Amino acid sequence: MSRTIIARGASLAAITLLALTACGGTEDSDAEREPTGQADEQAPEQDSGADAADDEADDRADAEAGDAEAAEADAAGAEGSEAEDGAAADSDAADADTPGSSTEDGAGSDQEPATVDIGTEFTDEETGDVITVVSALRGNSTEYYAASDNPDGEMIYLEVAITPGEVYGGVVSQSDFVLDDDGDEVNYAASADDELTAAGYDYFDGAPRRDGEATGYIPIYVETTGDTLTGAYVRPEMKVLGEDTTVPEFRGEFEIPAA
Repeated sequence: MSRTIIARGASLAAITLLALTACGGTEDSDAEREPTGQADEQAPEQDSGADAADDEADDRADAEAGDAEAAEADAAGAEGSEAEDGAAADSDAADADTPGSSTEDGAGSDQEPATVDIGTEFTDEETGDVITVVSALRGNSTEYYAASDNPDGEMIYLEVAITPGEVYGGVVSQSDFVLDDDGDEVNYAASADDELTAAGYDYFDGAPRRDGEATGYIPIYVETTGDTLTGAYVRPEMKVLGEDTTVPEFRGEFEIPAA
């Protein structure tokens, strides 16, 4: 009887085990599947983080491209500005290097200086001097005191050449050259010599006869100018030292044509 009960108990245990296996297993097998569900839930979160990183990288790339384009535009603008400044500086330098050109205020500043040929030659028979009035540079800018607020005046640079004689000593002076100024004769403008040399011309500062030939320019300002001007070389009367002899005045006239 007892054997029959044991056999029946074993049979029931076997049937129960088979039934549990058919329903999905024991509690231990269910616990083992839980991590698989958690991994599936975490995977979308990781994918979402990767997408956000990609979007952020794209935004940074776009920002860097925009910054590069802006920098190139700024560089191109700076180069254009430097080119314009360089061209303006070159133009100013060229004007400054041109003889006779000036940006200073003064009579004649609204016109360009113009050279006119004269080519008049005189021979002083008493001294043997040969005087040549070569040319005149008209319309020069000046700050000469008489030119202030005077639109009718003009600064003339008179070019002369001297070949002295051998009879007498002394000097052929710059003050011996005069221009007619509305009926008055005016000679060199002494304070304008610096302007003349600054413009690139050689100032004629007198010619000692013992030094031989000499050339240069003499600044003469007329308060009332005209299309043509008349002038003269006037050597004053001379007394010979140690002798009771007087050398008479010599005068030779010339004309400055219109520019």
